[in-house]
Formats: sequence, structure tokens, C-alpha cells
Amino acid sequence: MATRKTSRKATKKAHKAPVSKDVQCLLNGQPCGVVSNPEGLSIAQAANQIARDNGLKSYSILVDGVKVGVEEAAKALSGHKSIEVFAKETRG
Repeated sequence: MATRKTSRKATKKAHKAPVSKDVQCLLNGQPCGVVSNPEGLSIAQAANQIARDNGLKSYSILVDGVKVGVEEAAKALSGHKSIEVFAKETRG
């Protein structure tokens, strides 16, 4: 009895574009930089750094366009696309 060979077609693996881990930083709606390695960095830590670099003492935080409260600010920044820090009051 003869055995029958089955042929397998070579499958091409789709190349996936590298996923960018960078998080875009915004200050009052304007781009001000990028957090290149957000691993291990909390939302609050990143926001504090942005605010300190730009002389803000009182600010609010948006992550991916959603306002962040105190509890959410303790969560990791990695996995998000953008963080925005904006001054609560712009009067001098």
C-alpha cells in the first residue's frame, strides 16, 4: 500500500510594526516632549517631572484625553499614548 504525501504550503508570517512604548507629553495642549521609557514610572511621577521642568505648582493631569484623579495617578504610565499636564490657573 502506498502512502500519500501531503504538501504543506509555506506560510508567510506578517511582520508587525514595532510597538512604540513612547508616551507623548503635552503641556497646556502643546507638545513638550516624550517619555521614552515609561516602564516602572507612575502617572504622578511623570506629571510631577513635567510640571517641575516647566515651573507649574498647581496642575491637572489628562492621560489619553481622560482626566486622572489621585487614585489613578498611582497607576503605571506604560501602555498609554499621551500624558497632558495643564495649569489650573494661568494668572500671574
